[in-house]
Amino acid sequence: MAAGKGAGARVSMQNVAAYAGVSIATVSKVMQGVSTVLPDNVTRVQNAIEALGYRINPLGAELRRGRRNLVGLIVPSFEEAATGRLIMQLELEVERRGHVLFVASSHASEKREADTVGRMIDWRVAGVLIRPVKGQKGAGALLLEDAGLPAVYVQEKKTAPRFDTVVAPTDADPERVAATMVGALFARLDQDADEPVVHLVQ
Repeated sequence: MAAGKGAGARVSMQNVAAYAGVSIATVSKVMQGVSTVLPDNVTRVQNAIEALGYRINPLGAELRRGRRNLVGLIVPSFEEAATGRLIMQLELEVERRGHVLFVASSHASEKREADTVGRMIDWRVAGVLIRPVKGQKGAGALLLEDAGLPAVYVQEKKTAPRFDTVVAPTDADPERVAATMVGALFARLDQDADEPVVHLVQ
């Protein structure tokens, strides 16, 4: 526990597991965002991480998993208040799963949207959340497909999806929308499905 460690000593995953009263494997699963961990264990591990000041080694985690603890988010603009509220909720949901949200704006340009997708692929993000400029048929969507990168789109109208999609009006509760988007992305990361899944949020 923290009180027993010398000043400046590095906190290990083993320390976190002992503090939380769980196995090292459980701590690892929580930090990877594995959805099958019991909610009580997730809370205990998160509390232990905060209490001990544990910091994840992102490079080591990347080497073990083959992907980074980054989730990309692309939105058309940062100017709308509703978008700001959604980003805040998405950040909270992503961080609860031990990941960091990497946010970018397409400036309502399909070309910039595709360029941003390309940068996120280069950064080896775990997956992408995207509010598209026009839909799921642009160059950005093609890049995501070619890279085999998990993605969740959020849009107002239900169309034939190429990716997992959250359909929600712009005035929908941002907390519910964010929870649905991030839940869908991590479900896709945990286990591939054959067909895209559409989630409706009112």
